[in-house]
Amino acid sequence: MRRSIDASSVFSNDDYAEYDFVSEGHRSLESSIADLSLGEDRTLDITEPPPSQTAKAVFGTPSLSAEDIQAYVHNVLGSELRTHSGTVRVYVDGLFDPLNAGHALQLRQAKLAFSSVHLLVGVFPDRICEQYSQKLKIPQVERCELVRHCRWVDEVVEDAPWRIDDAFLSAYRIDYVAIDEGASIDPAYDKERVKGYDVVKGLRKYIPTRPTRGLTPLNLVDDRRSETPGLKNGTIRGKPTAKEILGVEREVENTDPFQSDGPLVDFME
Repeated sequence: MRRSIDASSVFSNDDYAEYDFVSEGHRSLESSIADLSLGEDRTLDITEPPPSQTAKAVFGTPSLSAEDIQAYVHNVLGSELRTHSGTVRVYVDGLFDPLNAGHALQLRQAKLAFSSVHLLVGVFPDRICEQYSQKLKIPQVERCELVRHCRWVDEVVEDAPWRIDDAFLSAYRIDYVAIDEGASIDPAYDKERVKGYDVVKGLRKYIPTRPTRGLTPLNLVDDRRSETPGLKNGTIRGKPTAKEILGVEREVENTDPFQSDGPLVDFME
């Protein structure tokens, strides 16, 4: 016999297996439970270490409070913002190759955009990235793990589409898609992705996030990475040869620690 769910039974010690969770589309157990929120302000339950003064000064967005973020969303959307009494399902997508501070700060804004948010994050599969000529450094399985361990993320969508459409939004019951301001006119964004964002805006399912300034350019990160020796035999430079070891030992044995090629210095002056 099926048991109906009420607000009090969700948080009891009863076995979840006894309940019949009715879901639409691709939804997890955690996702179904999140929708049973009674509209309380769940941002009060979120804790995070305070950002440093340097991070606030350099990036700007770490200084935004939940109240600042929610007020900004309301001010930008105005009458287009719909009223929600329960948990709001917000979606963000990306390559996350790799996950950086800018990504994390956008996810933070998306999570705090409403008083109760279930944040879904889509990670583009390798095959789709190759299809759109995106050169990846990290395979999707690792990129998904990076995203999964971000404190703001509630659910990872592994088969994220490159171009969002109404069918995808319906399948995951997405209320809003968080998009960085200026993304639609940024030449760095692929045109197909921008078309998807235009669909989202047309459906009034868009909320803005403020981009983080002052981040290290990815090409500079790549240049620094290329200067680092590759791993070999579990070490940075690889396992030294016997000749190298003997050479070092002989050099140490024949070295006078008090011998100097420079002029002698009288430290008693």
